[in-house]
Amino acid sequence: MAVSEPPGALRLARPFLAVGMARFCVQLDFFSLNLALPTIARDLGSSVTDLQWLLSGYLLALGSLLVPAARAADVVGRRVVLLVGIAVFGTTSLVCGLVSSVPVLIAARVVQGVGAAMIMPTAFALVTNATGEDERPRIMGILIGLAGLGTALGPVVGGVLAGTLGWRWVFLVNVPIAVGAFLGVRRMAESRDATGPRSLAGLDRWGVVTVVGGLALVSLAIDDVSSQGWTSPATVGPLLGGVVLLALFARNETRVAHPLVRPSLLRHGPYTVLLVAGALANVGADVFVLAATLDLQTLRDLSAGEAGLLFFVASASMAVCGPLSGWLARRMPAARVMGLSLTLSAPVLVLLGLVTPLPLYVVVMCLCGFTTSIGYSLAQLAVQTVLPAARSAEGTSVLLTALVTLGGLGVVVATAVIEAVGDQQVTEDGLLAALAGVAALLLVAGLVTLARAPRPGDPAPAGS
Repeated sequence: MAVSEPPGALRLARPFLAVGMARFCVQLDFFSLNLALPTIARDLGSSVTDLQWLLSGYLLALGSLLVPAARAADVVGRRVVLLVGIAVFGTTSLVCGLVSSVPVLIAARVVQGVGAAMIMPTAFALVTNATGEDERPRIMGILIGLAGLGTALGPVVGGVLAGTLGWRWVFLVNVPIAVGAFLGVRRMAESRDATGPRSLAGLDRWGVVTVVGGLALVSLAIDDVSSQGWTSPATVGPLLGGVVLLALFARNETRVAHPLVRPSLLRHGPYTVLLVAGALANVGADVFVLAATLDLQTLRDLSAGEAGLLFFVASASMAVCGPLSGWLARRMPAARVMGLSLTLSAPVLVLLGLVTPLPLYVVVMCLCGFTTSIGYSLAQLAVQTVLPAARSAEGTSVLLTALVTLGGLGVVVATAVIEAVGDQQVTEDGLLAALAGVAALLLVAGLVTLARAPRPGDPAPAGS
């Protein structure tokens, strides 16, 4: 039916807002917990160091299970897996908010990471398979913006709730959001990959074992670097073991009928550019958050609540990146925008390490949040357009795995640089060195991305 003008993006996205709520819930939870850790430690008689497993265990489960969860969604149904993920996430949030045992709290957080792994790749894949190519960028832009709002609100919500109602509400606030998302997703149409196995019995089990084991060991090694050092057997052993398992996974994927990740995916030029550029943009974003947190709370001696409010102001620029990426995706090649984003991020990150007056520092934080966030926001959106809809979950899961793993590695390396320059102390020179190092990486990556931006008409990857 012809219409005089296209409907607004928000009206188009309305049937899919439950998907955005699910992603919002995951983002809000992760970014709110950091500021609540000291309060949890005091209340449960533990140490903040011991409670780091609330973050590490969650990320371990999330990062290692994204690929298998996406493939399971393709097989049994994306809506089914998303609903299970939301139910797991909401239930474990309730458990986390009620228990008083540190081991049980950590175990619940690990299971919560399993739920997040089901939500992250399948949420947008469900939308991609229910929308057309013309409307998809506008809808996805709104949903990515909604998820980004969770990132922006997280530090404020964590600081305010932990300091007023109590740390338990940092988890309990997820429950009504998860219930709303669950009820909304139930009304969406189911979709699955018709070319894959017809049941989980046909899933690539050896692929699941090797990719989960490999990513878990690599993540564990990265997490232990800060306490064990790069040369410790506790770091080197898991790292080598993880690399071996991932090599076996890559070899296995070329030999099975229904691989978890089809080899043709990484031979697809436009997708590979988005994968690398998006992962590096996320490294820039993660190191920016690390450096700004240390600067505000250690060098400027601001409280967690004060730092959270400043991050909220700065994160407002991050929240607009979703809708903006949807607008840009319809007007110019995604790789060109991402190349510009990476290139512009470089001088802004360096400026963050040089600025002293607090008002100007917050302005630079806004610029850092915008230039880095537009890169990984656009990567998530553009993956839905450069790949066939049936491969959306697969492509998204690999992208998100790269974001999580390389983001964690970037933070570890940046922390090591800060400590080395400052003789184990946080100093202005140490922060500047870490920011300058990441800026140099992003500048090179941005220029290369601009040079290699794919031309229109590049073929999509083969079905297998």
